[in-house]
Amino acid sequence: MTLEIAIFLSMNGKAKEAILFYKKHLQAEELMLVTYADMAKRDPSFELTEDNKDFISHSVLQIGKTKLMIAEETMDPSEPYQLGNHCSLCLQSADLAEIQRFYEQLTRDNRVQIIEPLHENAFSKAYGIVQDPYGVHIQLMYDPRLA
Repeated sequence: MTLEIAIFLSMNGKAKEAILFYKKHLQAEELMLVTYADMAKRDPSFELTEDNKDFISHSVLQIGKTKLMIAEETMDPSEPYQLGNHCSLCLQSADLAEIQRFYEQLTRDNRVQIIEPLHENAFSKAYGIVQDPYGVHIQLMYDPRLA
């Protein structure tokens, strides 16, 4: 099984600062870092400004056996950032069918809210976001690198 769950933190413009903090104090190893400028190269529709070009679109840190993902934005861009909506779970698998199956199972429950339908985007063949009945945002992502 290639499935893993990572903690995802949205940092409201302080992602770079948080990454440095975790690297310094928890010996986090930086596995990936993608800025808004990097995303704009992959996706021309991505809104890039002089103010946000160095913001973090996505990062992955390894702390012990746990992966910590950090970015600027919350999972539901229509919600203003507030303490409490800045944390989500990211279910990742190198098995595309497994991600599709989890998404289908979750969305069959009428209490689950679809924030972003499962679809292909600039970084994954399958990526989506749902909110469970308890307010937890769950990202689902196909990632062949986990094989």
